[in-house]
Amino acid sequence: MTNTPRIIILGPQGAGKGTQAGRLVHKLHIPHISTGDILRDEMARGTPLGKQITRTMNAGRMIPDYQTNAVMRLRLKQSDCRQGWLVDGYPRSIEQARPFQQFGYPNIVVFLHITDMEAVRRLAGRRVCPHGHIYHIRHDPPKKRRGYCDHDGLRLKQRDDDTPAAIRKRLKIYHTRTEPLLTFYKKRGSLIQIDAHPVIPQVYRHLKKELSKIPWLSSRLTTT
Repeated sequence: MTNTPRIIILGPQGAGKGTQAGRLVHKLHIPHISTGDILRDEMARGTPLGKQITRTMNAGRMIPDYQTNAVMRLRLKQSDCRQGWLVDGYPRSIEQARPFQQFGYPNIVVFLHITDMEAVRRLAGRRVCPHGHIYHIRHDPPKKRRGYCDHDGLRLKQRDDDTPAAIRKRLKIYHTRTEPLLTFYKKRGSLIQIDAHPVIPQVYRHLKKELSKIPWLSSRLTTT
């Protein structure tokens, strides 16, 4: 269906993709699909594809595009995606984007822009609990007890890949592999660019304003 929201959110690490995605899917009543989550689920269920992915990871190799694409294809065919979906963290390269067109080409692509300096500053302050709840020591600290998760009371830690050196390495990969997608989607007329430097509510208001310019989507953004 043309008027079914099929959204992907792009941007460097620390841009707030997951945060803005969470707000949008709540408003639009569509599933939030994370590549990492569905890969882990496939592995946990021990499906034939999940076993292939497990062998790949146990061998210390990168998960090839065809395996990621296969998992995404299966997920987007599920019944909860019939009224639309939002994907965060995929595609990450032109090589992934091309086959993505065959099984649910996005009609809306959101790019959240921040500078590398801002990405390093944000991610260096990120803290996570063992169950995956995310905080920031300055912008989104726990409300109940400093250094501990509000949801499960577990101690927060900094991820190993959230050190400044590791962040810069990931950003270099992002600029090389993922940033070319902006041109790829801009040529197809589906790209919406958002300045993600302001505070979270301000970014969300700007994002809603831009999405509301799409006639068939505006009514879904104004209803509760």
